[in-house]
Amino acid sequence: MFVCLLLQIVVSTFSEEMYATESVAATNVESKQEKIKKIMGVTNADCKKCHPSEVATWMKTVHAQSPDMRLYKFEGNTKKYATAMGITSASLLADSMCADCHATKAVRDGKVKVISGVSCESCHGAAGGKDGWLNRHQSYHASMPIPRAEETAEHREARLKHCDEAGMIRSSNLYGLSKACMKCHIIGNEKLIAAGHKSASAFDFASWSSGELKHNFLVDKTKNADAPTLWMERTGGTAENRKRVKFVVGTLTQLEAALRQRADATNPAVIPQIAGTAAAANAKLSQINAFAPTPEVQKVTTLITPLLGTLFVPQPSDKTTYSQAADQVAEQAKLFAKNHNGAKLAGLDTMINQLPPHFSQQYKEKYLKN
Repeated sequence: MFVCLLLQIVVSTFSEEMYATESVAATNVESKQEKIKKIMGVTNADCKKCHPSEVATWMKTVHAQSPDMRLYKFEGNTKKYATAMGITSASLLADSMCADCHATKAVRDGKVKVISGVSCESCHGAAGGKDGWLNRHQSYHASMPIPRAEETAEHREARLKHCDEAGMIRSSNLYGLSKACMKCHIIGNEKLIAAGHKSASAFDFASWSSGELKHNFLVDKTKNADAPTLWMERTGGTAENRKRVKFVVGTLTQLEAALRQRADATNPAVIPQIAGTAAAANAKLSQINAFAPTPEVQKVTTLITPLLGTLFVPQPSDKTTYSQAADQVAEQAKLFAKNHNGAKLAGLDTMINQLPPHFSQQYKEKYLKN
């Protein structure tokens, strides 16, 4: 259980923060700070104790190495973007907007600071706190240590309910995982984009989570499976079907995130970049609907296509128009994840196969030379 891509993640919701995908409100700021207080980190949470193979795999990724690549060296693009945002080299490694997506931040000695690269809690949610999910997610009995296979159905139901309520984004929650990725891979801060930062990564949820970031060792510590092994064991689901669902859910959440950014955008020079991401996601959904039609995707394309005429041009009603559209896309994305297991989506395989598992250039050079 470490990160999904991106980086989730993980993300600030301050009005000045560069990667916020939700509407900004005072309660969001408080929520962000509370989440940071609950971040434990890979070392303090002792993730390696139960997930040694997952942690070892994570350490090879650009997620784990992101602070070294982006934050510790105050030069190049890092210096360019930080300077444009008024961030110093010292504050870059503290409670900075850059660290929201290029690192994991936690409270240490009463201060918020970078503790690692993008890690488990970036995508799976902050684990600590009095009612956190860390200890509960691996406790299979109320009063004694027992093997997972001996857990009762009643205890499992209560345990998972607690974890969900505590903010854990489990592997079964494809919408939550994908949205965590999009919070950092879809960017909305207009000042940052104007300084030259990309408004979006060339990101695909299914492809990226199937490559460098894949970490499915729970049942067999020696084999990195193509889908979460405990999930397959319990549900009978297959990696092939799961990837189809991930492909669609990922595209829907990409559209949702872009629409939320578009709702807050006002700079005519930046709007086309953000709008382009939304339009591209909608075009991809139209293709998806042609190859494997579903009610949820059909509703989304029917909703968004009429908006394309004004998507690239600022309008007085943008905030309301695109926030409401994003909410509706989110609703359909959740329904899609709930209603489909991928078995009837084989028509998407041609599209999916055009996007092989993603590996960063750094990973390729170091681990895939042969």
